[in-house]
Amino acid sequence: MKQAENEFLAGNDGIAEALLARLSTGTFSSDVKTARERMKNLDESRYVKWGRWEKRFEFSASFWKDEGYPSIETTTLQASHPDWYSRRTGTTAFVKDLMIHRSLLAPTVDGSRKGSPTSPGNPSNRWLLDFVALSSLRLSFKSHWEQLVRDIVRKRSRTDLTLVAERLGLTIQEVLDIVRKIRDLDDQVIERDVSDSSKNLTYLCRRPDSSLTPRVDITV
Repeated sequence: MKQAENEFLAGNDGIAEALLARLSTGTFSSDVKTARERMKNLDESRYVKWGRWEKRFEFSASFWKDEGYPSIETTTLQASHPDWYSRRTGTTAFVKDLMIHRSLLAPTVDGSRKGSPTSPGNPSNRWLLDFVALSSLRLSFKSHWEQLVRDIVRKRSRTDLTLVAERLGLTIQEVLDIVRKIRDLDDQVIERDVSDSSKNLTYLCRRPDSSLTPRVDITV
């Protein structure tokens, strides 16, 4: 992913297709299928907007956090609340560089502001196809990490989050960020218990599911 993103920033087009082909027969084959569907149904007008106060097009960033990348303030190019995955993978830097290195064309067939919009999957800004594929994969990979943690903590009534971090190669802060995001409302995340230190960094699951078989599990 890092290599593909670097090639993308260098101005190369079509780099996502090579990456998808490489992943299409392995563990992430379903993620590849999702990415291809998003490329096929790409609505360019969703990404390229007419600036309200300036006569130029802008790349819409308000929903990036839902596509595997952090949101970016278009004026300052600063990340807006990057999540655990963005900080871990450095995708904030990728987004900043994208804003600088990629120019925008009107999302219309004839290049006119009032022209007919481009058809799905056939953008004027061809690099959007690569971006959509990369962002789809990033979102999938983040979801896989979060699913690993979810299955572990929901299998048992009490989980030592330190063990989860050690087993998955994540930091304690990353695990805390994930469990706060995925926890059921009835569950409890204890970062520090002043009355009982044995409860520090634990996840309490109100309705555990012992039938779960995590792909990667802790030993207790």
